[in-house]
Amino acid sequence: MSEIKICFTVDNNYAQYIGSAMASVLCNADSNDKLTFYIISSDITEENKEKINNLKRIKDFNIEYIKPKEDEFSEFKKIKTTGYLPLTSFYRLKLASYINEDKIIYLDPDLIVNSSLEELYNTNVEQYFMGAIADIGSKRYHKRNQLKQKFYINSGVLLINLKKWRQENAEEIFIKCAKDNQNVFILGDQDILNKAFDGKILKLDSKWNVQVSNYTSRSNYSLKFNILHYTGPQKPWKYGAYTPFKEYYFKYSTLTDWETPDKKWQKESNLKSYINYFRHRPLFIFRPGFIKAVYYYMLKK
Repeated sequence: MSEIKICFTVDNNYAQYIGSAMASVLCNADSNDKLTFYIISSDITEENKEKINNLKRIKDFNIEYIKPKEDEFSEFKKIKTTGYLPLTSFYRLKLASYINEDKIIYLDPDLIVNSSLEELYNTNVEQYFMGAIADIGSKRYHKRNQLKQKFYINSGVLLINLKKWRQENAEEIFIKCAKDNQNVFILGDQDILNKAFDGKILKLDSKWNVQVSNYTSRSNYSLKFNILHYTGPQKPWKYGAYTPFKEYYFKYSTLTDWETPDKKWQKESNLKSYINYFRHRPLFIFRPGFIKAVYYYMLKK
């Protein structure tokens, strides 16, 4: 039996998206996977907890809810972030205090899992603070943060060595890093993790965090992925959002107790998304990303 520990951080407004992510984990787990979920939230309702618990009809799991104190994050509130990054994104910086495990997989709520997580969880990170995947904007973010390591990670999928975090007092490192770089960081906790653990992060295969921001901007153009991450503000559940592979999200959202838009809404949303993207990037067919996407879709499917 393979024990796999998974963590989400969320506010109540995003509870249904965690439900879809959890449904994808459960549907793709091996029969011998024993899953434990930790959900860190300051305001998740009992109604949403019940909906999450009902996912046990897919596959049984253990679950624990942890309520953080917002005054623990006073230093992090000073960090500049893009508009769609909530305070909950900083909760993962306290995981070593909240969760008494040696290792855990952290997942953002805006993703779906397409395989068992056993291989990822069993990856050896004993010599590292964590394992992660390069961000879609790795080159420019790497330069801005002046990192020694050759890549800049996306914090949406992390294999965290909690034991090492506690041994090395990672939370103190985070606070110092935040204070020293308030005018440099723009991506909140993601910048903090990259800078604080510079050179001490294991780079994982991109299949564990294929990031899709729009029709031509993604971290991996292969159609074979273990985790699909809807990065950026264009989320599949938003009407007219121009992001690919939205059908994977709706495949799993229909398995939850939350309301899912019907097929008519999805079809109209897709049509609107093409119009929106053409307005946003009228010359997109000339972008290298578009050529790559067509190549992989037509020849590598």
